[in-house]
Amino acid sequence: MSSARPGGRPRRALSAIAVLSLTGAVLAPLSAAADDDAFVAPGSPAPESKIQDDGVTGAELVPDSYFVQLAGPSTSAGGSLASIESQRDRFLADVDATGVELEVRSEFGTLWNGLSVKADEESLLELAASDAVEAIFPVEVIDAPERPEDTQIDPELFTAISMTGADIVQSELGYDGTGVKVGIIDTGIDYDHPDFGGNGSPGSTTFPTERVAFGHDFVGDDYNADPGAGDAYQPTPFPDADPDDCQGHGTHVAGITGADGEVTGVAPGVTLGAYRVFGCDGSTDADIMLHAMEQTLTDEMDVVNLSIGSAFSAWKEYPTAQATDALAREGVVVVASIGNSGASGLHSIGAPGVGEDTIGVGSVDNTSYEANFFLDEEDNEVPYTVGSPAPEPPTSGEDTVVAVHAPGTTEAQACGTDPFSAEEQAVIEGNWVMIQRGSCSFYEKALNGQEAGATGVMLYNNVGGSINPSLAGEEDIEVPVVMVTQADGERLAADALATEGHVVTWTEGSTSVPNPTGGLISSFSSIGTMADTTVKPDLSAPGGQIYSTYPLEAQPYATLSGTSMASPHVAGAAALMLEADPDLGVEEAKLKLQNSSMQLPLNIAPAAGLELVHRQGAGMIQVDDSILAQATIEPGLVQLGQQLAGETSTQTVTLTNTSDAEQVYAVEHTPAVATSGTANDFGYYLAPADVAVAPSVVVPAGASVEVPVTITSPSIDGEMGPIFGGYVTFSTGEGEEADSYSVAYGGHAADLQETEVLADMVDAEGDVTVELPALGVVNTCTIWQGYDCVDPEGSYDLVGEGTTFSMEQDDAPQVLVHFEHQARRMEWEVFAAEDDGSKGESLGTVAELDYLARSASRNGFTAYPWDGMMIDENGAKVRVPDGDYILELTVTKASAWNDDREAQTETWDSPVFGIAFEGSDYGNEDRPGVERTLGQDRYSTASELAVEAFPQGSETVYVASGRAFPDALAGGALAGSVEAPVLLTRPDELPPATRMALQQLDPDSIVVLGGDGAVEDGVVSALGEYADTERLAGANRYETAVQVSQSHAEDADIVFLASGKDYPDALAAAAAAGMEDAAVLLTRPDLLPSATSAELSRLSPETVYVIGGDGAVSDEVATAAGASAGEVVRLGGTNRYGTAASVAAEFFPTPGPAPSWRPARSSRTPSRRPRWRR
Repeated sequence: MSSARPGGRPRRALSAIAVLSLTGAVLAPLSAAADDDAFVAPGSPAPESKIQDDGVTGAELVPDSYFVQLAGPSTSAGGSLASIESQRDRFLADVDATGVELEVRSEFGTLWNGLSVKADEESLLELAASDAVEAIFPVEVIDAPERPEDTQIDPELFTAISMTGADIVQSELGYDGTGVKVGIIDTGIDYDHPDFGGNGSPGSTTFPTERVAFGHDFVGDDYNADPGAGDAYQPTPFPDADPDDCQGHGTHVAGITGADGEVTGVAPGVTLGAYRVFGCDGSTDADIMLHAMEQTLTDEMDVVNLSIGSAFSAWKEYPTAQATDALAREGVVVVASIGNSGASGLHSIGAPGVGEDTIGVGSVDNTSYEANFFLDEEDNEVPYTVGSPAPEPPTSGEDTVVAVHAPGTTEAQACGTDPFSAEEQAVIEGNWVMIQRGSCSFYEKALNGQEAGATGVMLYNNVGGSINPSLAGEEDIEVPVVMVTQADGERLAADALATEGHVVTWTEGSTSVPNPTGGLISSFSSIGTMADTTVKPDLSAPGGQIYSTYPLEAQPYATLSGTSMASPHVAGAAALMLEADPDLGVEEAKLKLQNSSMQLPLNIAPAAGLELVHRQGAGMIQVDDSILAQATIEPGLVQLGQQLAGETSTQTVTLTNTSDAEQVYAVEHTPAVATSGTANDFGYYLAPADVAVAPSVVVPAGASVEVPVTITSPSIDGEMGPIFGGYVTFSTGEGEEADSYSVAYGGHAADLQETEVLADMVDAEGDVTVELPALGVVNTCTIWQGYDCVDPEGSYDLVGEGTTFSMEQDDAPQVLVHFEHQARRMEWEVFAAEDDGSKGESLGTVAELDYLARSASRNGFTAYPWDGMMIDENGAKVRVPDGDYILELTVTKASAWNDDREAQTETWDSPVFGIAFEGSDYGNEDRPGVERTLGQDRYSTASELAVEAFPQGSETVYVASGRAFPDALAGGALAGSVEAPVLLTRPDELPPATRMALQQLDPDSIVVLGGDGAVEDGVVSALGEYADTERLAGANRYETAVQVSQSHAEDADIVFLASGKDYPDALAAAAAAGMEDAAVLLTRPDLLPSATSAELSRLSPETVYVIGGDGAVSDEVATAAGASAGEVVRLGGTNRYGTAASVAAEFFPTPGPAPSWRPARSSRTPSRRPRWRR
């Protein structure tokens, strides 16, 4: 399928990295038992089916958004602002000279030197040609964390902090993090919450507060960077004035670090900073995270937590990982979750937790939880969890529970249509029925029980542990559903079968229940190593089933699981350490946490040995021991890199005795379990390294001793080279006075150059189902960006030799690629096809990408479209003529960090295919050059655009609130008609940028749009210092629009009528209205306001243009508007984008130079926040 050959690598890199979210559900561990053989258990996850109705479905990359890293250092690395500005200007000049379409979305220089830009993929080679460019990376979409299910299972944060000694630090050592500032980069923090010192009522607390004293909202409520979200896609940030949390994840994370109330966090005395990078729903972008990191440095945070990131992007070179490392070098302890993709196999960790100086954190399951219980016939307490959405279970009375099949049988799982016979339904009717987990969804089981006549459904697990069943489905579940453990369920089911029913008694009580997987690495926690064999995570902390704070609007407390919950635990621990020792450095804090960590057993088979070093890192932190430690071992984790089976190296660790007495340390080596295989097809093995180290070491008081440790890499059956590791422990003292310190080591005994990168899709048995790479074409897609299908449900058909593509959007070549391991580089080259089907001459390069992620599953793939463009031998971007072609794909493999050999490559040639552009102009339109969007925020952007458009000043200036769209848009048409600018203000304060613009515009008059609720009287008074001021206002947005219209003209030939409920449609009409000297009026979707109706009667227009579909403005409203007009024309599309296109087609139909109107993106804000990007 592919061939290997040596290949070089260039200085510059174009990177492609896929993304997943970091909050995950608790997954059941594999069951396994250790024996005398090396093999312990399989580790491969079940493949996800990607074949749908003969079409292939794949995950898309974020289209057209890239980081451009410039060649010089950032200011934190010693660069100067002047040098950085010079590099930016040189780069933009180079781009301008090429004629490439480019939009600069954000500029960075503090932690990372570069820009984020919007450009098509085919332009990347031209961008990279600039001498100012060091590398180019895609801007990743980072998925929003999931919200919790409604739950009556409440794992206590207290048990979590007792697992790490934080309770001892608080109660016995007297530290709570007071004086330490911790920044939470997340969804915001609900500072109304009483556990953060709030008033306890939503909206009643003013930001900043004593506890949440710092923060910044970078996005606003409606922001969503996921292009696959359909109409919810809102990629333009519209930040609010404060970083309140409407999603939940950030409040939960902040509570783990620093809550002080019903929930006691790890460090309840810290001062928090809330840096909001998510809207209420959806995803964010990596460059938003970069801006948040820079703000934490400005606010002088001591610790920063990032419980977000990108799975499978296991490259420290990615900008977010580079930025967290730069932040750490500035003296900030940076902690990041390592990822929740443990079910997806090896090398599933991601940025920014893979940063070299960033503390990457894995997750450990909590040891116990509080749960409701019922009593069985022997009065035993049986704890249960509650399924939702469904009615609540009883809290009193008795019910009979029946079972109709024995536990462990397929029939006991009640899957499929009508799984119960008529006789079984007669037994179930009027009773609770027991159904075992497995084979189908909880919803299907509950629905089958309900349809069989059960008054309730009692699910029971088929593995250890507890879970809250999710019951969402098309048909409502109308009976209560609970779930019990495997042990309790099998016992009750067996008894119910034997006795024709078991009577249970419901109670209101709760009981503390040991978690069967407590103290083990969470099954969802991602597995290392990094792409270059560096071992990550660095350490672990409790993150599975954690009860913490949640926004008051939803529920004050909730249970979540994920490495997102483990990371803030470590952030809190770092705060405790910094309070105990304010002079503690970043490296020393990480080192002490690693040296004092507790090593955990393998989660799927605890008796087999210690958990993988490349999954637990140094182990689970013990912060009390870290604070009291009187020794350090450096480094905290010995990186062996690639050390092939049988090879030996001697590593030196430095043991420092910080006590005031000489110490004798006993030395012991304990191996961890190893793994062998590929990312998606691997197993667990007992394959210990041979380690030689002195049995004891003597270190004088206050002195350091270098200790040589000789490590020989293991093999499995003399053939396979595993990823291996272990721990060397140094202990002194005896009994309760004993102290123990450990250092982890990890290595890769297989040759990374022999790892297959381009692999096929396989089934659960390992049989090939689809040979990849392959040539395909889009089958179904509803969401496009250029030739990229960004529809999560999109699918592809495989095509063979001789296929001819018309190059319409849905009929262009798509190369489908599965990466079994991360790739350092991927290059595309296009060749002319000879008549015999062989490759002819090379015509040019299509793309060069670098730092690629691996695929998420054995059946995962990425689709790369080709639009027929290439870079020819002269460096010019050209479109190929109609003809037959072959694409050659060359992938350069990742190299171990300590392997200096030339990296190997794999290649794939496409089948011969044809291109026939005739009749298709798609993707071949004229495009503008560079446009830089400036401004720190919406107020700055409006001000800078106004000053730029009116350099000689303006007689009249319109001022509207920047918090809501209607007044600004209604006035925008008027301002455009009279050729005057619109500035924005805060409701209660005139922003500095607006004041500066007023000084430069020097108007004779100012018109304020909106009433006192939009722009307060105090602001109007402040505006009066610049010019005579009048207010155009009505009782609401509809009447304000009428007031604007009445000031505009006595009559009008054209009126635009748009919804006042959401701004995009009115925005689409504003430019056309200004050009046509027309009014913009607003309406409710289903009712024409009386003020609007009266104004239409006054104007008596020839044409009323109704903007938007009937969901935005109903047909009844359109008819009512037509009573005052000659005709009514609806300009609408299937969504806001289609509506905007309809308006453009009506009023800007002729190709040619664009009018001097600034383009705007459809989102919930007046302008994009250019200072950063996404």
